[in-house]
Amino acid sequence: IAFRTARAQPDVEKWPKIGGRAIRSYQTWAKHSEWNFENKLLLLEAEWLLTKGEYDSAEKKYVASMESAHRHKFVHEEGLAMALMSHYFKSRGDAGKEKEYLDGALACYEKWGAFGLVSHIRGN
Repeated sequence: IAFRTARAQPDVEKWPKIGGRAIRSYQTWAKHSEWNFENKLLLLEAEWLLTKGEYDSAEKKYVASMESAHRHKFVHEEGLAMALMSHYFKSRGDAGKEKEYLDGALACYEKWGAFGLVSHIRGN
C-alpha cells in the first residue's frame, strides 16, 4: 500500500519511507523463515522497483514472487502477485498481458475458495 500510495502522491515523502521499513522487516523475517516470507519480500521489492521506475527489474521480482508463492503453496499470495503484475502491465499499456495475469489471479483466488472476491473483481 505504501508504494502504491507513493506512486499516486509522489510529493509525499512518508510513503517510500514506510515501504522501506516494511522491506527491511521482511528481509529480517525471510532470514528466519524463507518459506513464509520470501514471496512477500519479493513482492514488496517489485513494488519498490516499480515506484522507482525500474520496470524490467520490477517485472522480474513480480515473477519471482509468483514462483515463490507457488512453490510454497501460498495460492492466495500467488494470486495477489499476479493481480499486481496485471496492474503493472496495465500501467505499461499492455492489455494482453494485463488480462493474462488478471485471469491467472482469478484462477488462484478460485482455487483458494475466494469466490466472493472473484465475483467482485469480475463486477458481478
